[in-house]
Amino acid sequence: MGSRMYLALVPPAEVIEAVDDIIDEFSRRQHPHDPRKTRWARHGGAHITLAFMASVRDPEALLDAVSDELARVPPLTLGLSGAGAFPDPVSGRLLWLGVDDPRSVLPDLARTIRSAARDAGAHPEGGTFSPHVTLARCHRGDLTGEVDALSTFRTDTWLARTVSLIESVADSTGFHAQVVGEAVLNGLDWDQIRSPK
Repeated sequence: MGSRMYLALVPPAEVIEAVDDIIDEFSRRQHPHDPRKTRWARHGGAHITLAFMASVRDPEALLDAVSDELARVPPLTLGLSGAGAFPDPVSGRLLWLGVDDPRSVLPDLARTIRSAARDAGAHPEGGTFSPHVTLARCHRGDLTGEVDALSTFRTDTWLARTVSLIESVADSTGFHAQVVGEAVLNGLDWDQIRSPK
């Protein structure tokens, strides 16, 4: 059996701190008998998942394959803004912060990452890519109050230069993230990636 792993973009420390502040603020407001039983994300764990793999047997081969692909992919400018819930705010199970992607390149990056992971035998989960940072999970319930309160949330932008390979490690309190390695975004121009000559 392999390890639960994901490939993700990790924001800089000041953005992670802003996300942690939101978690603190909203968890303090939560009524102890809230039927939604909201479980807030761990401090320091903010990330944008590009590919999730339930069982990775060879993390080194996976990281090598992703690194080879990302050597041609340029860094990208990102920010966080607004919020939402899956599957929707009225019957939400997951509360998230939105991702600002001014050049709309994250879907291309996710496809590249997932393709490299498949080539390395890692079997990433499919499905529609929806970039977000998870704030909380809960029993199905109305999250419109939280989504509305976070509608004006916004961070400064940052330049994402690396993709992290993260292992999801189980302990007595659930799962926590452990960075296994990083692949560098080292290309020059997104327009060349999208329209190769």
